Amino acid sequence: MADRRPELTGFSIRDGDMMDIRYTDCDDDTKRRVASAMGEVIGRHIRLEDGFAFAALDGDRPVGIIAVYRRRLPPPLLQTDEGFINIIEVSEGYRRQGIGTRLVELSLERCRALRLHQVRAWSSEDKTEAIPMWKALGFALCPATEHPRGLEVKGYFVARQL
Repeated sequence: MADRRPELTGFSIRDGDMMDIRYTDCDDDTKRRVASAMGEVIGRHIRLEDGFAFAALDGDRPVGIIAVYRRRLPPPLLQTDEGFINIIEVSEGYRRQGIGTRLVELSLERCRALRLHQVRAWSSEDKTEAIPMWKALGFALCPATEHPRGLEVKGYFVARQL
């Protein structure tokens, strides 16, 4: 999924001041910087070999990330692919300023360009800021319970047809 685009720039408001946030495609170097700034667990969810990612940067500092990978839907659907958002994260001091929304919008645009059928993600119910965002962005919400490593985790699968 090597469809790379030029760097994008956007603006968000924080504490009444204008802050210049740049949105850029992730490459291996950006992935390392994101992992260093935001955590190795986040870095492990960025799958550039079969997907793409966008980073939100305040100067050179990563403050947001979204990573999407392409996956085939199972039979009986033939050759129908979706984009699955493996991770979306915005640093705490930057939340509720439109950065997550812009990261999702960029990902939707890329998935449309790749002619994917839909975009899907999972949010555990403790992601109290993310779930209303999915709803506001027009994603369908499907309550579900997952059992990773035998633990019960309640949350929502979200999906948006493209």
